[in-house]
Parts: sequence; C-alpha cells; structure tokens
Amino acid sequence: MKKIMLVSIIVIVLILAVLFVPIPGDMYRDGGTREYVALTYKIVDWHRLYDVPGGEGGPVYENTVVYFGENKNKSIDELWQMESAKIDIKNTDDPQNTEVDNPEKPEIPEYNDVWLDKETAEKPEYSLFGDIIITEIYSNCFFARTAVPMPYQIKLNGALSDEWCVGDQVVCTYENAYFDRQTQRIEVDFLTVEAGVWEAEPDVCYKPVIYLYPEKEIDVDVYLTLDGGLTCTYPAYNDGWHVTASPEGTLTDKDGQTYNYLYWEGETYAKYGFSEGFCVKGEDTAKFLEDALSALGLNRREVNEFIVYWLPLMQENPYNIISFQTDVYTDAAKLEIFPEPDTLIRVFMAYKASDSYVEIPEQVLNAPERNGFTVVEWGGTEVK
Repeated sequence: MKKIMLVSIIVIVLILAVLFVPIPGDMYRDGGTREYVALTYKIVDWHRLYDVPGGEGGPVYENTVVYFGENKNKSIDELWQMESAKIDIKNTDDPQNTEVDNPEKPEIPEYNDVWLDKETAEKPEYSLFGDIIITEIYSNCFFARTAVPMPYQIKLNGALSDEWCVGDQVVCTYENAYFDRQTQRIEVDFLTVEAGVWEAEPDVCYKPVIYLYPEKEIDVDVYLTLDGGLTCTYPAYNDGWHVTASPEGTLTDKDGQTYNYLYWEGETYAKYGFSEGFCVKGEDTAKFLEDALSALGLNRREVNEFIVYWLPLMQENPYNIISFQTDVYTDAAKLEIFPEPDTLIRVFMAYKASDSYVEIPEQVLNAPERNGFTVVEWGGTEVK
C-alpha cells in the first residue's frame, strides 16, 4: 500500500514538473534574451538591443515577462513585436536620448460628487472665464482656476487628453454653463482645449481682496481711490461697495447675494521698491510665505488663499526677490471704509524673479493686533 502511494506521489510530482517547471532554452544573439519554456507557459527574460531612428545602435530593453495561452506558442520575433509596441523611441540624432515608457499607467479615478445644484444655479449666456490653469484631473472631468485671478472654482466635464497635466495654462471652448453665486462655483461641458498665452503684466495689482470682520452684523460702505484704473472688480464696484458684513466675514449685497470678500484688480502708476526684503529660493517660497504672512497679521484662511494664487507663479523661479510694500502701495490705492474699522491690515507683495541669489537687507515684518471691527486686504504684483 505504501509503495502504491509513493509511486502515485512520484507520478504527480513528475506531471507537475512537466506542466509547471520551465526548461531553459538557448540564449539569443540580440543582446542576451533567453527563454524558459514549460508546458503551460513561457518565460522570456528580455535583454535585447533595439535601434533608435536616426541613430546608431540603441539602448537595451530589459524585462522579464510570463506568457500564457496562445502567446506561449509564439516565436521570439512575434513576442518582440508585442514588447516593442510598449516602447516609446524618440526620433533623435543622439542614440542616448531615448525613453522606455512604463506601459502600465495609473488609472485615473472618476469624479462622482455633486459640484453644484443645477436646479438653482444660473445659466448665464455671457462668457464666464478665459485663460485657466488646470488644478485637478479626473477621467470624466477636470478642475481649474482662472489665470487672471477671479474668485471662481471651475469644473469642466469631459475626458481630457493625456497631453495636458496639472499646472498647464489652457483656453477652452465650452457649453452648458452653470454658475452658483453662493459657492462661487462654475460647471461647464468643455468642447476644445488649447494652450493659453496669458501672462501677468508687470506692475499690475493682481487679486487684492478685502475681508470685513465686524463684531456684529453691520452695513459697510467701502470706497477705493486708485492712482490708475480698475480692470476688474467682483462684486461690481459701482461707485463703491455697499454690503452687509457678518462677524465670520460673509458679505451680502442688496440683492441677497453672498461673497467671501471684495475683489479688485487694477493698473497703477506706483513704483515699487526693493531697498529691503528677502531673496527666497523658488522651492522654499511656500514655507516663506506661510511665515511672513502670519507675521504680517493674516489668519490661516487668508494665508491659504494668498498662497494658492501666488505660489504657482513663483515656485518654479530659481529665486524670488520679495518686498512687502507699505506707503507706496497704500498711497496708490486709498481705502475709505464706513464705519471706520478698529484694525486695518493691508498686505501687498511685490516680487521679481532672479536667476541667482541676491543680497538684500532683510525687511522687518510686523502687524497690529486684531481688535474690534477688523479689515484685512492682501494683493501682489510681479515687477520686471
């Protein structure tokens, strides 16, 4: 009985060996590729030289692949056609300038949350935005903010092609637009996408925003006198802003629409100076701004909104020379607020990109303590 069991075990082992143990074959003269063949599968240890168009010779494709089913019966040349289809060979005169792309790309998830309520949102006929910068990409949509700073968040429905990525500036055509004033959200179905060309103009005041924090709900009138001209406001300026402000900062106009802040953009004749300030590596800009803006009196929400806008414009520079403007700015953009606030904090950053580190006397940063009715404003400009 024991002898029969032993024989059975040996037979089973032999069958499994035939089915699953690969037998090494010859090494090919293509750089060193070798096959290992079993009855149910084939392993190819690729080590194959391939040509670069316009070059001489080429790099080595190295990969170990297991082939099952009908693929295990294919010749090495047929299998190479399958593998070479995964390789992106750049046409170049430099044989070293090649790339082997990983054919396994990470799957992009769908966005399935409700972005806005289309039953209550407006359906404007006018253009809501122009140049935009991509902030998030999903398989069925992408998100963007306006390149020219506006207080909108935009969801664009449709599959974006692989040529675009987060951070790209683009211009879209679109249809079926919805706008929710309450949340400052826009949703559209995009039709076409192409590269954008908008650039920030030097010496233009971009995205100054004004927050109002009264101790109790009050009506507030805000007047801006600019040494220059306004190019954009939201809500519309119309001989001043007239809103009802609540302690947490929500602003409500006469039509019942709510806003997080008053927004303006304009051109001035101000000449911003850099007699003192900071020279910061582009990659260190986020940490620098967090510390500097807190020292200047901005709270976490205000710091975040400042950085979200300005960081993408600054972080790729080798260095940024930064100076926070005082009288030059406040004299060029005068604010009158009724009732008069107990605390007024105005932060305006001027910066210019630099290819190298520049010695500059360090600027002292401080801010008044936030007491009573507090008004906070921040903005900035690039100087060239």
